[in-house]
Amino acid sequence: MKPAYEKISASELHYLPSSNMHPANTRFHFSFANYYNPARMGFGALRVLNDDDVVPRGGFGRHPHKDMEIVSYVLKGKLTHWDSVTKKEETIGRGHVQAISAGSGVWHSELNKQGDWCRFLQIWIMPPKRGGAVRYNHKNFELKDRENKLLHIVGNPKNKDTSPLYVNSDVNLYASEITDSYATVEFELKPGRQAYINCAEGSVHIEGYPSLDERDSLELKEPGTLKFSLKGKNAHFVIIEMKKSR
Repeated sequence: MKPAYEKISASELHYLPSSNMHPANTRFHFSFANYYNPARMGFGALRVLNDDDVVPRGGFGRHPHKDMEIVSYVLKGKLTHWDSVTKKEETIGRGHVQAISAGSGVWHSELNKQGDWCRFLQIWIMPPKRGGAVRYNHKNFELKDRENKLLHIVGNPKNKDTSPLYVNSDVNLYASEITDSYATVEFELKPGRQAYINCAEGSVHIEGYPSLDERDSLELKEPGTLKFSLKGKNAHFVIIEMKKSR
């Protein structure tokens, strides 16, 4: 019987440094492209989590996606996006989120046109079915929206009318940035659900569970109330919550 939780240390992630062929220092949480690990094929509906630090004036040029729900969460710098749905180019910064339902097929690009590095989390969620309409949207969240509290950044079809952004899968994404040593952020994981928690920056203490340092993650499959607080000077983390897998 597998344990109800498992910590994934940053040192366990597969690291691919930037090169002429790959324009980012990337840490793969799960198997992706040429990296294959049968023990790391995803976590429930979560199929991909890539921590990309994109080189200045570089990035991922126009390329296709299909049958996937894709969320990008910017941590540093500015990310310039183009897609074949809106046919518009826009630039988003720290804490901003873009959500794409690739459905029957979409082309897009993610570029760092600035002179500084741009770090973002690229999250792929398995859709409930193939095909369907393609949709793109984004939201420019600010620090005050997530500071010392939990911010619901992406929802699902059941709560799409109340969540800022949504994808077609039964998942919810949250973000928080704790800056106050006296602050506690709580999250309830309900029965029948599971969560992947990634400490993107700083260090966070989770009552009753292992603490997480930068780029550490926690896979959690038991219900209960999670209490997050500072371990160091700051803690910036995301929670990807979904239906529990077998």
